[in-house]
Amino acid sequence: MDAFFDGLSNAFSSQRLYYTKADEGDENLREFLSRVEYDPTTQALVSTNLLRPKGKADIEDTMKGLSGSLLGVSICLKSEEKAKQIDNQTKQTQSPDGKTTRPTIIGFVVLGWGGIPASQVVNRRASIGISLSSEYHGKGYGREAFNWMLDWAFRYAGLHTVFLNVFPYNEKAVRLYKSLGFVQEGHLRETKYFNRKWHDELLFAITEDEWEKIRG
Repeated sequence: MDAFFDGLSNAFSSQRLYYTKADEGDENLREFLSRVEYDPTTQALVSTNLLRPKGKADIEDTMKGLSGSLLGVSICLKSEEKAKQIDNQTKQTQSPDGKTTRPTIIGFVVLGWGGIPASQVVNRRASIGISLSSEYHGKGYGREAFNWMLDWAFRYAGLHTVFLNVFPYNEKAVRLYKSLGFVQEGHLRETKYFNRKWHDELLFAITEDEWEKIRG
């Protein structure tokens, strides 16, 4: 019986972070997305879409995609971790008496964007993606959130394979995915046109057996 409950108490959190369901009515998440999705660097790193300013309709599409996914969550700082991160976003989430009034969202991580069609459920595979506010890069939060989502995918969602696409020029992301156990399965040539150049796209995946070996 103890094995059954192993890890359940921390099923929705990790060492420094906790995760809340992305819902279309979450105004805190909507405000966060309006800042991050407008960032041209973020767009260039993760999307094949035309680089352009995002409007209200674009944000609503993102909200709909996140909330309709197999699992889309906001990445939030735990209170003790929040105290270490003194920045404008943290100040905005505090009332005059210094008490936190809402979560400090630093990004989102999503599994099965937009939902998995019923005809595809039998394959037990889903895409994974992450977006992290630039001021929180280089602190290990992305790795922590990615590991949490992989654990959820294989422990609770019953998936067999988790996959992703990444551009070779996003070198930090490529190194991260390899270090997490993802294996390169494909190389698509010249799929993205950006800044007068064509860029390739890499396909990575990890299976439940590979994940289990890493977790021991």
